[in-house]
Order: sequence, then structure tokens, then C-alpha cells
Amino acid sequence: MKRTHLWIPACFVLAAGMLLYLAAERGGAHWALVWPAANCAAVAAAYFGPGARVFGKRPDGSRSVGVVAWMLPFLTVNYLTWRLQVLLSPEDCCNEPAPGLFVGRRPRPGEYPKAALVVDLTSEFPKPAYHPSGVDYAALPTLDAFVPDAQAYRQALERAEKAGTVFVHCANGHGRSAAFMAALLVRRGLAADVDAAMLMVAAARPACRLNPVQRAAALSASSGSPRPS
Repeated sequence: MKRTHLWIPACFVLAAGMLLYLAAERGGAHWALVWPAANCAAVAAAYFGPGARVFGKRPDGSRSVGVVAWMLPFLTVNYLTWRLQVLLSPEDCCNEPAPGLFVGRRPRPGEYPKAALVVDLTSEFPKPAYHPSGVDYAALPTLDAFVPDAQAYRQALERAEKAGTVFVHCANGHGRSAAFMAALLVRRGLAADVDAAMLMVAAARPACRLNPVQRAAALSASSGSPRPS
């Protein structure tokens, strides 16, 4: 099981501190490091208040230009890290824990499965410009290893319940998307509870795990009545 989500903001606080130390210690051009340090501090703080709003992602998947400009150092490093992870990972883009239900990472061009609805749980990436024409899209911005707003979570699940085939993705397809898929499996009556649903998800995509915060949110969000089969 993953550690609780708190290790992530702790790492960002540490990174911010190290960057500020380098800026103060070396001076001169190194004062530019205050910018990425502030980005790291903002992301750490987001886990205790602002949440995914720190990245300025809108309901249609676009992002605020001003927020992108402010968070540019963090977003650039995050994107390059993600591309490297995708390059080195042997995993498929997505896997199918139940017929017509796909869970996975953010797709690259040509990697979308055939689905009526795409649920995007990333907060750090915009809706891809290459999103397939005619495929419905739902943004549920969520911080890495964390959970979305409870009301938005339920609304997205209700939409996914009615959509037929669904592709749920986050950045790497292990935590945020797995939690949503587990809740969806329960609400559709395909699994008795979140733990049983996670066995299905992990059987299809073995690296999927939930931390305690994600599991608790999925349990709560999955408590609605399942749609008749």
C-alpha cells in the first residue's frame, strides 16, 4: 500500500527549502531559484486548502494562462518527468478491469481506447489537444495521491454510471484513476465494495494501489445506489 498522501507535500516543502537555501547561499543569478521554490511551496500548501485549484484547471480541461505562467517551472519539470516515466514504463496506456471500463495513464496521441466518456483526474495537465472528436470529456482535477472535492467526485461518478464505455485516467494510472474506477465498479454493481473492486482493478493493472485517503474517499463516493445491470 502507498504511504498516506502527506509524504508528497512534505517532499515539496523540502524541495522549496533546498532551493531557497541555494538561492541565499550562492546569491546572484541563483536568486531565480526563488520562483520554483515558491511553486513547490504552493503545491505543498494545496494539500491543506486550495487543492487542485493551484494549477488553474477549468471544468472543460483548459487552464488559466496566468496560473500556467506563474507555475511554469513546476509544470515544466512535471511534464518532463512524466514523459520520462512513460518512456521507461513497460505498462500499457490503459487496462480493462471490466468490459468497457478502462483505467490508465494520460494517453499520448493514438493511445485512446474506444470509449464514450473520458474522465480526466489530472490537475497538472490540460485536456489534450488531440482528444478524440465526438468523445465526451469530464475533468475532475485532483492532486497526485489525493482526492477531489466530494460533491464533484459524486457528480463525475453519476455521469460515468450513465456513459456506457468509460476511460478513466490520471497521470500514471495507479492511484487517482484507480480510486475512481473502484468506486465506479461498485456503483455499477460490478463489485460488492471498494476492496473487491480494487482486486479487479489490480488484476488488470497490477501497479494500482490506494492510500488510506483515496480508499476512504472511494468508499464514501461509491455509497450511491448502483445502476441496474
